[in-house]
Amino acid sequence: MQKISNAAELQATIRELELKTKQQEQELKLNAKSTARSLKPSNLIRVGLTGAKQVGATRDIRSLAFDTFIGMAAGYVTRKIVVGRSRNIFKRTIGAAVQAAIIKMVYRNLPMLKHKTANLISRANQAKFIKTNQMKRIGR
Repeated sequence: MQKISNAAELQATIRELELKTKQQEQELKLNAKSTARSLKPSNLIRVGLTGAKQVGATRDIRSLAFDTFIGMAAGYVTRKIVVGRSRNIFKRTIGAAVQAAIIKMVYRNLPMLKHKTANLISRANQAKFIKTNQMKRIGR
């Protein structure tokens, strides 16, 4: 920036800076509007789902996402049961702590529960298969 030596140059510089400021304000407003549009819940969900299709292709990530969802849902339901519609700050704080504990517990134990459930189902299927084969041998 050059030195200003008289009032006319000062006025011209002020006008230029004011014009530049107005242009920057307009650009900021446009950017804010486009950002607000992109941060709408519907757009976030849409972008998340399209990204999930790409990322969720592997079994591990889908399983992890499912486990996380189940843990969060269990925690949320537990908190609603503990807190209800109470406005008591202590009850709400205890509810948040219980929610965090339930989320952690369910998230950690869900793979084990899935494995046990799968074993139980496979045993039931084996028992059914054996029973059906025995019935065929007898001739029923």
